[in-house]
Amino acid sequence: MYTNTVIRKEKLVPNEYYHIYCRTVLKIPEFSGNENANKLAQNFLLANSTNSSQAFDYLRANQYSTLERAIEIAKEGEKLVDILCYSIKPNHYHLLIKELKENGATDFTRRCNTSIAKYINTKTERKGPLFESNFKSKHIDSNEYLLHLSVYVHLNPLDFLSGKEWRTNQLTDWHTNKNKLLDYQWSSLKHFIKEDFSDPRISGEEIISSQFNNKNEYEVFLKEWSEYSFNKINDIVIE
Repeated sequence: MYTNTVIRKEKLVPNEYYHIYCRTVLKIPEFSGNENANKLAQNFLLANSTNSSQAFDYLRANQYSTLERAIEIAKEGEKLVDILCYSIKPNHYHLLIKELKENGATDFTRRCNTSIAKYINTKTERKGPLFESNFKSKHIDSNEYLLHLSVYVHLNPLDFLSGKEWRTNQLTDWHTNKNKLLDYQWSSLKHFIKEDFSDPRISGEEIISSQFNNKNEYEVFLKEWSEYSFNKINDIVIE
């Protein structure tokens, strides 16, 4: 009842990298509140496993089920994808992923979206799909694209945190905007630029982080890209 049919124009294949984009029906801001956004972020952990059905079944089993145990059950399975970075916005989310298993990205996205749709539909007593029928994807075919996409995903929440100036080469006051991004919970940015912080959803990001000597260098790249490199943006956007 809740599952959307996903039809791909091109087949996603293991060991390749992709930009994944999912938007809610009619752009309804279902994730503007912390509760729904937190549930979706949890699904990034639980759905990313060959044991995801068991993990979700355990949570539904009784009122004493714990998220910690559900995550342990998911970890006992194999990952479907590496999530290198992500950001959740009020009406959509972005993922930079590497497919690990055949149909991994499709299965992960379907399981994640089906679970959050059930949750929101039950809570609000509504029916029907939560997301548009087809998630969008774009193959990442170069290292340059990979690096630029990671920055694009991490800066994306600025659209509603401070405005869209970052999209037109006009971002000012980096310090203030960086703090807004770090205060925003539903992004993997802290994993990349904050010392002694690790996001449990993230794996395989070394292909990005290893190209910088430290987290400060990645932040400098983020800042410079936001100010000077937006001639690249049309090649990245799939919204």
